[in-house]
Amino acid sequence: MQSKKIKDDYVISIDRGEEIIKSLLDFCEKNKIKLGCFSGIGAVNKAELGHYSVEAKKYSTKIIEQPLEILNLTGNITEMEGKCCIHAHIVLSDDKMNAIGGHLKSAIVSAACEVFLVKIDSEIERVYNKVIGLNMLKF
Repeated sequence: MQSKKIKDDYVISIDRGEEIIKSLLDFCEKNKIKLGCFSGIGAVNKAELGHYSVEAKKYSTKIIEQPLEILNLTGNITEMEGKCCIHAHIVLSDDKMNAIGGHLKSAIVSAACEVFLVKIDSEIERVYNKVIGLNMLKF
């Protein structure tokens, strides 16, 4: 991974073979980023996506293993129980230009992944919400 800091923001290039969520978590921990947002583009060859059912209070997941373009990667950075928490969604496209998207659990970069990260100088914690079944923002 390579990065460039511009004021309080970052341009990040995640290398081929690296996992996106882990790379972002490691980057945020190393740079002491506790709150922010990011967007990115690139390509992956394996991704695990999730879809949350509010009624069932659980994720269904799907693993896709094929060359895919990242049409949009977007997410936020918060903290939960004192650790960095990445919440990301992604839209991917196959070679026939069919798109699929969802909550990003993991993805392996096949060529490149370029992320623009905006650091916000504050902190917001996530706390488990029993009614919804998710870790929600606590203000």
